[in-house]
Amino acid sequence: MADDFTFFAENVLFYGVPGCGKSYSVEQRYEKQVTNKQCKVRVVFHPDYTYSDFVGQLMPVLEEVPNAQGEKEEKLQYKFLPGPFTRILDVAYANHHEKCLLIIEELNRGNAPAIFGEIFQLLDRNDDGSSKYAIYNSDIANEVHKDKLCPIKLPPNLTIVATMNTSDQNVFTMDTAFQRRWQMKHIPNRFTGESLDEKTINHVAKHLPNSEISWGVFAQTINKKMHTANLGFGGTEDKSLGVYFATDNDLDDAERFAEKVLKYLWDDAFKLGRKELFNDCSQGLSAVIEAYEDAKGDPLKKVLVPEVYNEMQKKMAEMAAEQAKTAEEKTSEEEAAESAAEDNPAQKPAGEE
Repeated sequence: MADDFTFFAENVLFYGVPGCGKSYSVEQRYEKQVTNKQCKVRVVFHPDYTYSDFVGQLMPVLEEVPNAQGEKEEKLQYKFLPGPFTRILDVAYANHHEKCLLIIEELNRGNAPAIFGEIFQLLDRNDDGSSKYAIYNSDIANEVHKDKLCPIKLPPNLTIVATMNTSDQNVFTMDTAFQRRWQMKHIPNRFTGESLDEKTINHVAKHLPNSEISWGVFAQTINKKMHTANLGFGGTEDKSLGVYFATDNDLDDAERFAEKVLKYLWDDAFKLGRKELFNDCSQGLSAVIEAYEDAKGDPLKKVLVPEVYNEMQKKMAEMAAEQAKTAEEKTSEEEAAESAAEDNPAQKPAGEE
């Protein structure tokens, strides 16, 4: 009986704002299922990436071949060099009892329909995970099946997982025929909630360099401002700061934070409404970054408009009060439990003095 890959073999597209955890979701939900490292291939699409890069192409190579006298000599030959798609397909067929995975990062940063070409026909799957329709490609067939006439299909042990930044939708658009062959899964941009793991909780609570404001409060306040301010364009949600847009190292260094986060807000998210966020826009981005890095006291107070900074302070105060209340309630519950235990000591078992 064939192995059951029904709940593994699929085409999945994780999408969300930059830094929301798309690659992390790929790792946790799919990569951990692939125990054999050879059964995993990762590729990154970009504007210059082509069908030949993805599938493979004929390339000139020097090979030793016998001449008319039977002696070996080096001659220029043209051979098909497989790309990532053909390599993982070959591995999947050779290891049909194991789960195999093709990961495509930044799917829409390349012209995905053109990169896939006729392969997109294979993305229609049967219930068992295999391709519903076959294509004919002599180079792939010869590489995988050693038979140029053999039809090509995705096997039921091969999953294709891709990621896409919603803020990059204008790079390359994907038509409906291409998109419908993917299971779309939105990755929410969560800074709070019971579903957060300890790593994310600690990251969100981390304070910005030389500031009393935490990363979580900063990002949530900026995102709220981004959505409510009239910035002159739609789709502001796609510009939101993801929970991991800034790393722990970025939050430990004022220069790194300014060059990564403040520059993004200036150049992209608030490009058409800088006065909504920045205190002084007259001298350009370099002046903002210098003011942030050289500020005495909290640098955010120096570069952000008072309304935004004050909202961050208010949010920090509310969180501190809530934490204090929670701690007090917990202490009261523990004291009540101790008091109840003293008033009702455990009864000794019968027969014991």
